[in-house]
Amino acid sequence: MAKGMFSAQSRASLTEGPIFKNLVIFAVPILLGTIVTQLYNVADSVIVGRFVSSDALAAVSASAPVMSFINLFMIGLSTGSNVVIAQRVGARNERALQNAVGTVACLTLICAAFITVVGLSVSKPLLRALGTPAEIMTDAGYYLTVVYIGTTGNLIYQMGSGALRGMGDSTWPFLFLCLCSGLNVVLDLAAVLLLDLGVLGVAIATAASQLISGVGIIRRINRGSYGVRIDFRHMRLDGRETGQIVGIGLPAAIQNVGNSIAAIFVQTSVNVFGAQFIAANSIVTKVDDMINIPVMALSTALCTFVGQNMGKFNMDRIKKGINSSIVTLCVLGVGLCGILIALRNQFPRLFTTDDTVAGYAATGLFIMSFMCLFHGIDRCLVNAMRGAGKSVVPMITAQFGAFSRIPLAYFLAVRRNDWRGIFMALLIASFLRAAAIAVYYYCGGWKRAVEKFERAHTADGALRR
Repeated sequence: MAKGMFSAQSRASLTEGPIFKNLVIFAVPILLGTIVTQLYNVADSVIVGRFVSSDALAAVSASAPVMSFINLFMIGLSTGSNVVIAQRVGARNERALQNAVGTVACLTLICAAFITVVGLSVSKPLLRALGTPAEIMTDAGYYLTVVYIGTTGNLIYQMGSGALRGMGDSTWPFLFLCLCSGLNVVLDLAAVLLLDLGVLGVAIATAASQLISGVGIIRRINRGSYGVRIDFRHMRLDGRETGQIVGIGLPAAIQNVGNSIAAIFVQTSVNVFGAQFIAANSIVTKVDDMINIPVMALSTALCTFVGQNMGKFNMDRIKKGINSSIVTLCVLGVGLCGILIALRNQFPRLFTTDDTVAGYAATGLFIMSFMCLFHGIDRCLVNAMRGAGKSVVPMITAQFGAFSRIPLAYFLAVRRNDWRGIFMALLIASFLRAAAIAVYYYCGGWKRAVEKFERAHTADGALRR
């Protein structure tokens, strides 16, 4: 087992070799996967809008906020499997690695069953609470029902991808994401154009493509040279592994959902300034999401890097990796800030021909461009703490930043009747979030995380020093 488990050919080596080069190589598939996800998220809407009807498009769009909560929750949970498995790989502990993988498999099925039951129970009340129009309620309900039934396939993909990245393999999750996206488009077109199933067919296509990708992830784990297997013989809940996976993944999941909830509250302040400003704010958000993809990719790779090297207890290498990532993203941030400022009048024209909307968006991009200067520091420190097994404090600092934006938006924008306050609120809230995690990290948080990890892993012999 050991030969296959620690084969250098099966995955990237994050515990040895050039730090920056290996981080970048590991981050590239994550970056490409994020881009594919952006395209994948609009596939259903484009196909439904062009080939079914505007009501069908509205039904899919009305389902988006509810689906967003599910996906963000599952992505957060997968962080736990990524970090714990990375730590086991770094420690070169074969038994602990298999226990962790088996535990991830069990937790996946349990969580999928829970999400499915709860989702089917609350989907229609949620749609009504969101004010979904009666004429699209039926289609929106069908869409969410099928998506919830297909939760198992989606969660298998998310948790399995986290496990593969923890073992140093970011390429196969990307390839299966491409497979899922391609299948989704083909099956969407077949369901809509050949079978005339409308929104129901699009939902079935989405669930089916996710299930196929999930099955592919399992087959890859079993057939790849990882030294572990997912089958009924190895699927069991190990108490220690369960505690660590949930302890890391659940706060990350709560953080993702909390950010989404905070954004909904802020939207009420955005809506005060009318349809043109709402459109401009949407443009700014989309541009910001796209331009920060490299930041998210490298900082996500850092999480696995820290996890594997924590397992090996290679503190010098971890510090070098964190510092080089921060420096890289700060330099990148300066460049991205310059790009946003220089092209702030051009980017909005990709989305609109309305001069007023473009003017709002240009000002918003100018204000938010300065987030690039410190956003990389925030993401690096958050993922470094998660890689060390500390997920609660990053969750708290993130929620502090997200929810502080609500009163900031109200007092800076609504009370002053100044739409610029919406963008200033996000800039200030993001700075407060970055400052909070930096203070914690540099004022003893990292030291306490290392000490806690060392005590826990020395006590049960999992750490090889």
